[in-house]
Amino acid sequence: MKLVIDRGNTLFKLGVFDGRDLIEVRYLQELNKSTLEDILLTFDVSKAILCSVGGNLSQDLTDLLKAQTKFLSMSNTLSLPIKISYNNPNALGKDRIAAMVGAREMLKGQNVAVIDAGSCICIDLLDEHSVYQGGVITPGLGMKYRALHTFTANLPLLYLDEKHYDCCQNSTEGCIRSGVQNGTIFEIEGFISRCKELCKDLRIVVSGGDADFVARGLKEETLVDKHIVLKGLNVILDENIEE
Repeated sequence: MKLVIDRGNTLFKLGVFDGRDLIEVRYLQELNKSTLEDILLTFDVSKAILCSVGGNLSQDLTDLLKAQTKFLSMSNTLSLPIKISYNNPNALGKDRIAAMVGAREMLKGQNVAVIDAGSCICIDLLDEHSVYQGGVITPGLGMKYRALHTFTANLPLLYLDEKHYDCCQNSTEGCIRSGVQNGTIFEIEGFISRCKELCKDLRIVVSGGDADFVARGLKEETLVDKHIVLKGLNVILDENIEE
């Protein structure tokens, strides 16, 4: 078995794989030694990979992984099944690389745009030749709501509401929700429209914690896979460490 750890800005996401099959997913606010020991023992983990954009693991967790598994830390220097067209590959988010690898595994030989709707919204483009062409980063829904509250004197703190809101609202709360939620959908649709000018027959995959909301709002046909980063990391682990 293999353990994939994706440490994001908000949560730890852990995936256990048997080959390419994802058999267990856990979301954790914190990852401690006893929890990690239990996972390694329960699933008889032999290989592991860590991808972190939210800080390094504590030394005791890293030491445990190194002692009990063949362990990798995600980086752009690993062997990858995609090529990266980016001015400074070292500055490219590790999770974005993993998402592109996951997209290639899902839709090999096709042009794919991956929308990762989490703390930030990343829209990244992989062409049919498995070349990562770049993308955009914009504030996520929760971040926009917090910003409106934090940087104004009177606007309330709101959270994502799954309901549909017409564009023109007649209350402060409604105006905020329309601005954040409809504005985010319009923003994404604008980027997707531009991507379709660059790549024909574009497939769209939506991932991240707000994937369901975004996918419902878009006019385009989409695939939803909330675990595309985990699946990409699993592919990268197999590419770099044999059983």
